[in-house]
Amino acid sequence: MTQALQRSRDKAAKQKKQTEQPTSEATIAQRVPETLASLEQPADPSEASEAEATVDEPENSENSAEPEVSAEPVPKKSSRKRAARSQPKDTSAMEPGMQVICSQSQFHDALAIASCAAPAKPSHPVLANVLIVADANAQQVHLTVTDLSMTMQASFEAQVLLGSEITVPVEMLSGMVKQFPTGNITLNSQAQVTKPAAEEEQAIKTCSITLADTNGKYEIRGIPAEDFPPIATLKAAPVSLPTNVLREGLKGVLYAISTDETKRILTGVYIQIGQNALKFIATDGHRVAIAELSTEGISRKRRKRSGADEPTQFPISGKALKELIRNLADSVDSIQLLYDAEATRASFAWQDIILSCQCIEGQYPDCEQLLARYSFDREVVLEKSGLLKALERLSVLTDKKERGIQFRFDGATQQIHLSIEREFGKGDETISAHIPTDMTLEIQFNLKYLGEAVKAIPSSAIKMHLKQPDYPVMLVPAGDFNNPELEMEMRHFLFPLYKQPE
Repeated sequence: MTQALQRSRDKAAKQKKQTEQPTSEATIAQRVPETLASLEQPADPSEASEAEATVDEPENSENSAEPEVSAEPVPKKSSRKRAARSQPKDTSAMEPGMQVICSQSQFHDALAIASCAAPAKPSHPVLANVLIVADANAQQVHLTVTDLSMTMQASFEAQVLLGSEITVPVEMLSGMVKQFPTGNITLNSQAQVTKPAAEEEQAIKTCSITLADTNGKYEIRGIPAEDFPPIATLKAAPVSLPTNVLREGLKGVLYAISTDETKRILTGVYIQIGQNALKFIATDGHRVAIAELSTEGISRKRRKRSGADEPTQFPISGKALKELIRNLADSVDSIQLLYDAEATRASFAWQDIILSCQCIEGQYPDCEQLLARYSFDREVVLEKSGLLKALERLSVLTDKKERGIQFRFDGATQQIHLSIEREFGKGDETISAHIPTDMTLEIQFNLKYLGEAVKAIPSSAIKMHLKQPDYPVMLVPAGDFNNPELEMEMRHFLFPLYKQPE
């Protein structure tokens, strides 16, 4: 009994000992998934290729849920570093820039003229820049600014040691040059071209300009000149115009252009160039201004035309013409006008300045044909200064909603009664005039429009042509002219504020 119990204990201990023995390698291999086993890489790549060749593909690989794992060897960190060091890198090269010595005053004056074309809200960063071109052959520096519709170029003489070009912010450059003391300024530009390692990528160019004098040195980063819009070259013969003729004609009509950008064609002046005359027409729909001046005697090649000698005519932006008058010095005797009908662009050139602008697209209204429907049978002559002072005093009582002023012509007393009445006050003025004795007429005008037309008339007196309350008034110069040497005809039409009688 005791021996049988001992044998039973020995047998149980033996079974327990067998169960505690480690699992064989074959058993472990059976429990390891094939995808994990495939991650074990041999040290020798040749062994890896042999192992890859002996691996059996699963029988149903399409239905297998196990993802494919590449059997290629994973490069070591040292291998990756060596590969990175062996790759080609970006290369940089410096390009020679301009070297200029110029006068601070000339530089500042040219910048002031060129910056007139700078847009208030540029659509592209380069449009806020000025193109600086240093011309070593001509020993000049050319400055160009554009808003695409208008381009202004100003040049000045300088000592150009090395020619080049660059664009920099015009506002910053103008402010910087203005603060430099009177004397010479040295300009030096630098450009660095970085060529990427990849051939399909474009080179990157960064540039800057340095301004220096004896006391200071400043640097401004810019944009390469290649990014600046191309400057149009007009294919047209220049027409020489007397400066005083052009200036007086434009001053007489610019007040009548529209400020409403939705009426784009009316924001400009319609210019007609005949054989011996220059005509300007402007309208905003409420008033019309026409000025015609003689240009007889100016040197100009006669243009060849087939058939009738039709005038050259085109509409130009009022903004460009205002800048033209503002920058046109009194010392300039004549100005060159070029008009390219193909490019629909015009330019004005004088001294070292060129103003180029795009003509306005669209059909300008035929104002003269419209006004030909009206005839006038009454005429009033009065002094310009007296009328202007009365209008200025009465304008104090106008507001944005009500700007009407009442005119009452009394032939018996030879007086014109002007009156204005508002809720907050009223005013009356009386001025003397030459009126037909049998004339009695009441008519109302926009005070602002009438005042601007009176100011534009270049004479000491005004002649008013009228007919009835619902007809326009035509104002023409009379008396002594500001420039008696000019042969000029000027007409200003103003439509009244008319209400049908109740």
